[in-house]
Amino acid sequence: MWCMLSHLLGHSEHGETHARTGAPVDPSPLDILQRRFALGEISREQFEEMARVLSAVEASGSPAHHDRHL
Repeated sequence: MWCMLSHLLGHSEHGETHARTGAPVDPSPLDILQRRFALGEISREQFEEMARVLSAVEASGSPAHHDRHL
């Protein structure tokens, strides 16, 4: 359980790095959203709504209007 929570919060011992270059990997918008939910910064309802918005943005290929929800 602790390992999953640590990974979700970005505090895993190995860290997120690019497999070939070893460079740090920027978290995706969904990673950031999951972290905010795990930290209790947003409610389940807010998380679900924002996740729907992110899914719609990814499906459309357009970043328009998503930043006002996050």
